[in-house]
Amino acid sequence: MYRHLSCGQIVWTGSKRILKLCRNVLSLKNLFALFLISLFLVCINNMILGGKFTLSTYLRKSNILAVMVVDEHSKTSVTRDKGATIPAQKCVLPKLEVNDTEMKKFYSPQAPVKCPAVEIDWVYVDNGTLKFNPEVTKTSQNRPVTCNVYPLVRKPGDDTVEWGAKIPNVKDGWRLSSDFFKVECLRPSKFPRSYVDIHIGVAPNAAVEKRFSETKPPANGLSGLSLLVLGFDSMSRMSWIRRMRKTRDYFIDTLNGIEMEGYNIMGDGTPAALFPMLTGKHETEMHEARRKFKGAKPVDDFPWIWKDFEKAGYLTSWADSEVYMAPFNLRLLGFQNPPTDYFMRPYYLGVELLRKMKRYRPYCRGSTPIHKIWLNWPRDLYYMYGNKPKFMFHFYATLSHQDNNELMKADQDLMLFIQDLEKRGYLNQTILVIMGDHGARFAKFRASVSGKLEERLPYLAFRFPPWFERKYPKLMSNFKLNTKRLVTALDVHETFKDVIRFDGAGVGNLNERGISLFKEIPVERDCSHANISNHWCGCLNWDSLPVDDDKVLAAANTAIEFINNLTSEYRPLCAELNLEAVTLASRVMPNKDMLKFKQSSDFDGRVAEFTENADNATVLYQVTFSTEPGHGQFEVTVTYSPITEEMAVVEKEISRINEYGSAPACIMDKNRQLRQYCYCKGHKS
Repeated sequence: MYRHLSCGQIVWTGSKRILKLCRNVLSLKNLFALFLISLFLVCINNMILGGKFTLSTYLRKSNILAVMVVDEHSKTSVTRDKGATIPAQKCVLPKLEVNDTEMKKFYSPQAPVKCPAVEIDWVYVDNGTLKFNPEVTKTSQNRPVTCNVYPLVRKPGDDTVEWGAKIPNVKDGWRLSSDFFKVECLRPSKFPRSYVDIHIGVAPNAAVEKRFSETKPPANGLSGLSLLVLGFDSMSRMSWIRRMRKTRDYFIDTLNGIEMEGYNIMGDGTPAALFPMLTGKHETEMHEARRKFKGAKPVDDFPWIWKDFEKAGYLTSWADSEVYMAPFNLRLLGFQNPPTDYFMRPYYLGVELLRKMKRYRPYCRGSTPIHKIWLNWPRDLYYMYGNKPKFMFHFYATLSHQDNNELMKADQDLMLFIQDLEKRGYLNQTILVIMGDHGARFAKFRASVSGKLEERLPYLAFRFPPWFERKYPKLMSNFKLNTKRLVTALDVHETFKDVIRFDGAGVGNLNERGISLFKEIPVERDCSHANISNHWCGCLNWDSLPVDDDKVLAAANTAIEFINNLTSEYRPLCAELNLEAVTLASRVMPNKDMLKFKQSSDFDGRVAEFTENADNATVLYQVTFSTEPGHGQFEVTVTYSPITEEMAVVEKEISRINEYGSAPACIMDKNRQLRQYCYCKGHKS
């Protein structure tokens, strides 16, 4: 909380602490008071001498009772004992830009979906009952609308459904006996006279109700919290920020959601993201399930985490929006039996069955956008079962798989869906997770280094109820600290497990490939620890360089030229700086395997295809150097493009790392923003 205090603020704070200390010498707070007093004296000295002072520099150099490390992004503080070393984070995450020039080429704004009112639904589902639309059913009382219902029946296996026996002449308020069903209606007057469509709802489930009554969530879990996971195909972290602005603004600014900036994929495609998250294993670590492979079996007996939640007394649901491109069905045999209490795949199979007799407009099912149908189902599960414990994992690919711009069509509705859950109090007992499986994967996007990195860094964010941090402060402290650490789907799996069987906080074990996000992920963690192969690793590599390397000298001189341009307006006052010496140099860039990766050469995404061209990646040079006159010391990050052979620097990447004292006195009343760069002509050191 004190990191950004000015010296004036610290002097005032220190003065008050000195007075308090004099009044109460034996106070238990004296250790912290002594810390502030030492800071006070340093600031007085510093203000007199005119040097540059930062609290972080002081903390790093001072031998005091404790060192406070502040993660600016997570706003989390950790205190380490005297003498403890604070290692640099092994995985250096790339600084990706929202307005990246290369990525702008792929951005195309999309308007919300508006389905035609002429295709208004004659009936709709409301909390487990079928309702007749009064605008449609207004006819002569002597000849009312008649409707028949045909439940959708799932056949064994994951690819076949059929219409069940007719339930004739259902009335307004009919209680659902099936989650999915076809409705056929006739009316004696008005045009059109007939209606047919498939509908979806939440039918009461006796097995779920029995489970709720007989099994209570484990006492060693996290307060019986529900888990709602909303996954979206092909959405990188940066793509979500660019495209889903309404949802993200509400999620972050209003709900105080937390984004995991170092979330890294573990392989190619959606299954490579979902299997580790939902089973704790990679596809290759489980029995053969690929279509047309010898000995292949459906995926029912994989160690799905929803089985653990079911045993813990939870309702379970799995929903995917695709029929042919579904993650467990495109290459794999899918499920022989329904895997969860509520399972959405039969609905989409029923839509395909109905296509033989009904044509749908793009993005719509009748008068309802298709993405709203997907969103309405988890909403209806809340309406039916309230805050009883649920594990719901719902994945949406229809809009964003081919072009993630298309997901913008659902931005407003997704925000409203989350708002509705919040207003009704459901999110007060729910951990809400929003995630992408990977970034965009089409060839043109992958051709740029930014695109390669974005593919590897999908979106992942969590939102906890407001009371959660008060009840579990250490868990949330670790969680926030991990926002800048290397995170994988295996870590998310361990986090899910903690919801029903909490395993303790503390620091995670580097020898375990999955670490719960409620534990602190060690800063030493790299892709090898996290079970990520090199060509999927988004971490940057730092290499030390000789201080006389040509590129290093060029980077230093580029930075000095930039500094001189800043002071050029005041050249009669400020001396032109020249390179005195380079004292330290390093280079950072993505690893070669990631740069060379082109695509997976097999249908299963298990065999990587590489190109020899890995020389067009932007390189960052971090150079520490001194200038003359005045012996100013600077640390600067310079960007180098191998394609244009140009170097560039921005002011925010320049740090003055030694005191400048009174050297800029001549400019202080003219432009004090340049004080760290200006060495006044005629100044005597």
